[in-house]
Amino acid sequence: MRAPTNHIIFVAMKRFFLLLLTLVSLHTQAQEPTAHIRFEGIEVKGDIYEFSKTLQSRGYRLEKRESGTRAYVFKGNICGHSTLFQVSYSRRTRSVYRIMAQPKNIPLDALIDSLNVRYGEPYDTDNSRYMWQLEAGAVLLSTPEGYDPTLVIMDAAGVAAFKDEDHR
Repeated sequence: MRAPTNHIIFVAMKRFFLLLLTLVSLHTQAQEPTAHIRFEGIEVKGDIYEFSKTLQSRGYRLEKRESGTRAYVFKGNICGHSTLFQVSYSRRTRSVYRIMAQPKNIPLDALIDSLNVRYGEPYDTDNSRYMWQLEAGAVLLSTPEGYDPTLVIMDAAGVAAFKDEDHR
């Protein structure tokens, strides 16, 4: 006994609409803007030229460009203290993905408190390392004894682009 033709058409149309709905949903998710981690209130995103202009418009001074390491070095306030910091970018797309700084003469407690205000309580901590893991990226503050603290801010979308183009 054969199923009625109307039933077969109904099942096929139902599957087609489910497939269409799934594709539209995936396309909408792909179009949604990706959240980016922030550095001193500025989203870490875009190409190095655009990001550099944004930093400079906020009062940071470009000190030098290091083409060998694909980084720009800036000087400006981090947590209210004048600091040199390095902005790294990917090779092909020139996408910004990491900011590194070694703030000097900043009391460690003040730096940690400032990072807690910006990023919440640390995800992971011990006596010499603090880490804030966020959906938009990660922040690492390393405080090795006898050295200035090292602050690393990495954008998740930028790191993904860096890994993709460098096949890592």
